[in-house]
Amino acid sequence: MTTKHRPLSYEILQIRETGGPRTIARIWCAACGDTLDLTLTANRHADNVERRAKAKGWDCDKNRASRTICPDCKAAPPARIKPAMPVAPKACRSATAAKPAIPAIPIANMEPPMTAITPAVRPATPDERMRIRHKLDGVFDDAKGMYLDGYSDQRVAEELKLPRKMIEQIREAAYGPIRTDPEIEQLRTDIVALIAMASTLTNRLAEVEKRFQPR
Repeated sequence: MTTKHRPLSYEILQIRETGGPRTIARIWCAACGDTLDLTLTANRHADNVERRAKAKGWDCDKNRASRTICPDCKAAPPARIKPAMPVAPKACRSATAAKPAIPAIPIANMEPPMTAITPAVRPATPDERMRIRHKLDGVFDDAKGMYLDGYSDQRVAEELKLPRKMIEQIREAAYGPIRTDPEIEQLRTDIVALIAMASTLTNRLAEVEKRFQPR
């Protein structure tokens, strides 16, 4: 008989640092996408990871990523519930029903105003959130606040086959807004290259002119 094990709600990664590689357990917040990195030592048991995360103020379930919540999201106030419309007493309803209805006056050529409706983006699943974070770790420079190698929210969304708005929300939650436009950075690089090329051509022109000067 084979015993089935639930998948862990965190991932074990190895990151490179100045002092050498370090093995960590990376935990994702199911609400905002924030992460918690715990350095792993000899004791890598899931219960130990869960216990250490809780000691830092997280709600952590080693087998259920949807129940892993960071301290900020725990402290956020709950969403307000819209109060229900009061129900009129039966006597009032009867009196209202007894009144004669006012006939509606038809108005020709009247159309309801067009309202732009923005479709709501469904929340990312823990698996989708993990895939997005892995992709962003490789193509987004956190220090500069910009994408690398011509990447963008749209390109990441196309490669992962996920909504662009979902990528944007998780990227802003994890790294903040984009601070530098990749197109501007590319133009700056091109300008530096053109200046260097112009300097080289000026030197070559000076050498050619020297050949034709009378001796």
